[in-house]
Amino acid sequence: MKKRKKPVSSRRRRARRRRAHRARAIVSTPPAPGPPPPAAPAGPGATQVEQRGQPIVTALARIARTTDPPRVRLELAIRLLLAAYGESDPDFSGLFLTGWARARHDKQFRLTLAWQREQIRLSLEEILVEGARAGGFRANLDAGAVAAVIVGAAEGCLLQAVTEGGAVPAERLVRTLLTLALSGA
Repeated sequence: MKKRKKPVSSRRRRARRRRAHRARAIVSTPPAPGPPPPAAPAGPGATQVEQRGQPIVTALARIARTTDPPRVRLELAIRLLLAAYGESDPDFSGLFLTGWARARHDKQFRLTLAWQREQIRLSLEEILVEGARAGGFRANLDAGAVAAVIVGAAEGCLLQAVTEGGAVPAERLVRTLLTLALSGA
């Protein structure tokens, strides 16, 4: 046998409505304004970073499209990238380092640096894929990973050039990075 519910009095209904109304009012009330988000550090504009990085992106794309053997193209590309990032003037290194710090808060910086980094990585990957296909590099080469390692090494040179106070000699790095891709390495 089912138990029948007692009819709810109008007083109780009104009390429930008031409680529900108060609960909705509490939930829909916007939070009190807090402290403003941290301002992006002052420094160079995204266009300045783009202007300094664009020639590197263009030169690497040009190297990737040449008809030289893949090993020669890869060595040229690595040398160009390490020279630009590790042996460049301190203003260039500082500009990119400031840009990385500012990219945490500035979407335009984040997009600019991400685009440049991806274009560099894609040019390197294009050379590596063609070299593996032609038999000049290891057959089981993960071209995307090796390209990312090369870009990371170049960015490490950029960071070291700023923090250690000087250029990073590229010769040993070039040989080491080339052995990642070569057959029998």
